[in-house]
Amino acid sequence: MQSIGLIGLGNAGQPLAERILASGFSLTVFDLDLAAVNAVVARGALAGGSAADAVRDLTITLLPSSVEVRKAVLGEPGAQGAAIDALQAGRTLIDLSGTDPECARELQARLQQKQATFVGGTIHASGAPAVVIPKGQFAIVIGGDRSKLEPAAKVLNQIAQTIICLPEPWMPKAFKIAIILYATTNNIISAEICSWLTAQGADPKLFLQLLQTTGSQASASRMEEFMKRDNNDGGALSNSYKDFRQALDIAAKLEIPMPLASMVNQIQEMGRATGLKRFNSPAAMGKLYELLTGTDLSAATLTAQKTIPESLEPRVVWLGVE
Repeated sequence: MQSIGLIGLGNAGQPLAERILASGFSLTVFDLDLAAVNAVVARGALAGGSAADAVRDLTITLLPSSVEVRKAVLGEPGAQGAAIDALQAGRTLIDLSGTDPECARELQARLQQKQATFVGGTIHASGAPAVVIPKGQFAIVIGGDRSKLEPAAKVLNQIAQTIICLPEPWMPKAFKIAIILYATTNNIISAEICSWLTAQGADPKLFLQLLQTTGSQASASRMEEFMKRDNNDGGALSNSYKDFRQALDIAAKLEIPMPLASMVNQIQEMGRATGLKRFNSPAAMGKLYELLTGTDLSAATLTAQKTIPESLEPRVVWLGVE
């Protein structure tokens, strides 16, 4: 039985721990939240006293941001118990946290010095993590050299139904941020369109039917997703804001303009300032535009919940990896 280490037992970490145990692996966990650790230990996991104690031949970090990952993996000056202390030659660290590409590059360089393997990655779940992850109905995107990815992909594919492999460890981080940029921008324009139609006395759902009837499926899909905003799926506005800040910080270092992303980020700031940071992004934008425009968008909602994807045969997909 292969042993896996897991550092981070938050909204995605706890269900991932449940899935790892259900897949037959031995699991050692660490988190600063002792209640979360105890809950997973009650399911059969072992508890590590520090991040280093949780390190195994294959270790996963699943933490909110680069700040927490650097503390857990690299530690602080003079502190003991960082994961890097136990990441010896031949061991693998897979970071599935909400980190940015720069953090992934730093971790890769530091682990190379110890002859350990670093794999950057992200989790993609269509639905609430607590529902879909324990069933294995989610995807993991990982990046790195094929020779290093193949062993990791083999293990991960026993946990998640789809593993997508990219050529560089930082790429999953960049692509996940890009997805958030795209989705959030769509949520904002959808809220704006629904407000504009409602103010004129038009039913936004009739507009959706028009999109579906005329064959504008891409636009219809985005509008339908916005109208299902009350299902509470998806990440909170606070998480989306973090991804935008990461994107804009990278753009500043690259000295490239991102005027649209900057504007979208300011609109998200307005949502945060009005107390909407715990709502998912489409729900937050819907409520914000009700405040901004004085319109009632309750008619621009659909009660249907997201459907959990059907279970598929496990697969590994290689994109751009030779």
